[in-house]
Amino acid sequence: MIITTPAGIENPFVGLRSFEPHESFLFHGRKQHTQQLLRVLGEHRFVGVVGTSGSGKSSLVKAGLLPALYRGYLRGASSRWKTAVMRPGPAPLLRLAEALCKGEEAAGLGLPGPPEEIARQLAAHSAALPDLVRGRLDRDQENLLVVVDQFEEIFRAREATDPEAAREAGFFVALMLRAAEELEVPIYVVLTMRSEFLGECARFPGLSEALSDAQYLIPRLTREQLEEAIRGPLDIVGAGIEDALVQQLLNDAGNDPDQLPALQHALMKLYGQRGAGEAMTLALYRKHRERLGVGHSLDTHAEEAIKPLSDAGRGVWAERVFRCLTTIEDGRAIRRPARLGSLYDVVGAGTEEERAEVRAVVSAFASPENALLFVGDDAWVDIMHESLIRQWDRLQEWVRLEADSADWFGRLVQSARLWREKKAGLWGNPDAGYAEQLAKTWNAAWGAQYHPAP
Repeated sequence: MIITTPAGIENPFVGLRSFEPHESFLFHGRKQHTQQLLRVLGEHRFVGVVGTSGSGKSSLVKAGLLPALYRGYLRGASSRWKTAVMRPGPAPLLRLAEALCKGEEAAGLGLPGPPEEIARQLAAHSAALPDLVRGRLDRDQENLLVVVDQFEEIFRAREATDPEAAREAGFFVALMLRAAEELEVPIYVVLTMRSEFLGECARFPGLSEALSDAQYLIPRLTREQLEEAIRGPLDIVGAGIEDALVQQLLNDAGNDPDQLPALQHALMKLYGQRGAGEAMTLALYRKHRERLGVGHSLDTHAEEAIKPLSDAGRGVWAERVFRCLTTIEDGRAIRRPARLGSLYDVVGAGTEEERAEVRAVVSAFASPENALLFVGDDAWVDIMHESLIRQWDRLQEWVRLEADSADWFGRLVQSARLWREKKAGLWGNPDAGYAEQLAKTWNAAWGAQYHPAP
């Protein structure tokens, strides 16, 4: 891949989304971490990039590691790479097949057949990936890199009620581990995973051992590195920034777990407020601080995005969509990706008119100017970054309401089971009345998220 600096950059800050390989010239503050990651990958050919939500795992791999590989910085490997970047979702073999067939660099593999056929070949045995690409790589000149972004999605598939989905999750892990051990075919594997899921790795044979040997715990940026992340992109586009503003931004970011996404988003919004050719100043920041300052800009942005939807009578659909896309695990609010078809079912969009309303909500939040939702090619809908859940006040309230509703539904399911077993009586008021009120928004698809029918 050739890394170039495109002209006419509208904004040098990417906001909530991760940096992409072609944006490596805007990615600053991680040079040392990129070098460390290169060293681990070179030693093991398999590495797990681990960190908390918002720590910059995906950006480090996409805009730090990948461009370094393309430039030939991995010792003992050529600079010619085929890359397959994927998110596993509930069908990891198909996602891998699609990445192998459609990836920008992987397109040259010349794999036969559509992704569905490639997925069936991958499912044949644990050495299927090396066998599939054997002869399609020049062993002395080319390497294959598989990047499994947001690897923690595998654990949701592992816990699925569908036995086939759980089996596929385990097989996919075995496939990745086996590929990195192949001596005759140069395959490298990089996973990005939230640190709180490390304990879950013990569910898969060999995964904990592999991560113990080759894990890169992504460091927090120092104050100096954060400053570089602020100044570097502005230097690229020739925009100035006052020293006093840099220090104010760093102070406001503090030790917040969301410091990186919050800082990036605030900078993106503040950059858009400056006049053409003007520097970013402390006075400009103070003028907009309550709306666009670090820790405030995401809430403001989301409220601006939902206002026209509410004005058009779509506010209820927006609430239902976001409640479907979030859940609470171990006391933490996290993303819960969903296919668009499942989203229709859960939010109760039964008619084509109602589905059009849902699509309008998703499209508005996923539009380039908002980029608060992500819609994949396979119609998966996801919140762009978990920091939105923590920093959008309205969404925090929706998450609380959803958790409360799910809790009551769980109590109802348990009470119904006990009643059938003649171990409990029917509910009376106020419990029955409150549950009846909540049930107005429940349906079978919604309930199956929490308690699948036996």
